[in-house]
Amino acid sequence: MATREEIEMLIQRGYYDEALAGIEDLEDPIEKVELLNDLAVAIHRKGGPEEWIPDIMEDAIYIAKKLKDPAHKATVYAIIAATLGILGYEDDAMDFFGRALDETDDIGSPIEKGIVLSTIAYHLTLCGHPESALDVFNVAFDTIIGAEVNYTHKVEGIVRIGELMEMAGDALPAEKALDFYRVAFDIFDKLHVNQRAAVVEKKIELAKTVYDVGLPEIRQSLLEGRYHYAIALIEKKYSGTARLIGELEVALWMRRINNIEYLDVVDKAFERCQNPVFTEANVQKIARLLTELGSLGRALKFAREIKDPRKRSEALKAIALELAKSQEFNEAREVIKDIPDPQVKAEALTEVATMEEKL
Repeated sequence: MATREEIEMLIQRGYYDEALAGIEDLEDPIEKVELLNDLAVAIHRKGGPEEWIPDIMEDAIYIAKKLKDPAHKATVYAIIAATLGILGYEDDAMDFFGRALDETDDIGSPIEKGIVLSTIAYHLTLCGHPESALDVFNVAFDTIIGAEVNYTHKVEGIVRIGELMEMAGDALPAEKALDFYRVAFDIFDKLHVNQRAAVVEKKIELAKTVYDVGLPEIRQSLLEGRYHYAIALIEKKYSGTARLIGELEVALWMRRINNIEYLDVVDKAFERCQNPVFTEANVQKIARLLTELGSLGRALKFAREIKDPRKRSEALKAIALELAKSQEFNEAREVIKDIPDPQVKAEALTEVATMEEKL
């Protein structure tokens, strides 16, 4: 009999016949439901016998309905709901999420109920409902906090909420992921789960750095140090100015973790960006990225193209301060001369003078 890991590998490699046969031989009904859903999603996303999907989902639903334990039933209903959402059956997905939530009413332990609610919330994120997921996570948190049990059990439940919120963030684009990561970090930090807090803190910084192109697979590649693969993904998924910004964001992350190859990434990003069309927002973003990257000559060219006087002033001030940090004070003052906003110009002159006096 094939193990779960072997079946997962068969699904990943597209051996769907063998995977289905292996699933049928499993004894654990929850494992069966999970793997049936994995199989349906893989067929949908990677191309396969789409006509199998209705039967696969019917089998999963049949198994789920036979479960007696409300926690187990709620969990598998949430799994089925997420899959239905991914497959495009939005109404059916919401119906099963409703069934999952209803089942939690029959869970006796408030700690277990809170964890199951968090599991439902996690699956809501997988099919594109992060706002609803946050609401359910909040209910889960309140359920555990309000439980009349000893402190240790509460902590265990809340840590599990943090873990599921981190997983939810991992499944979302950077813009949405940050909301989940910040709560997860707060949980781990306050409960002194220091190693986990450090990991999530790094994920927050990464999501903020590659904000524009922070798809889950791109962020994961960067966390694993596969920078060239991340850039290849950006080239595949983005074009023009969006691709340029994405590659500069990757370069900035590489600089922040002291990978000197970021310089090559910056140069190649501009080489590949032929005949770009820049919006005002693009120009502002690129000027900021180049300033943080230390590519001040390029940054200056973009900063001078910013139409908004206040934002152009702030961009030029940032470049001047970077020059001053490198003790290039005369060059910094030359940049400050071009700042149109008198208040920002005065601030920049004062800050540069202060930096020079400290030498």
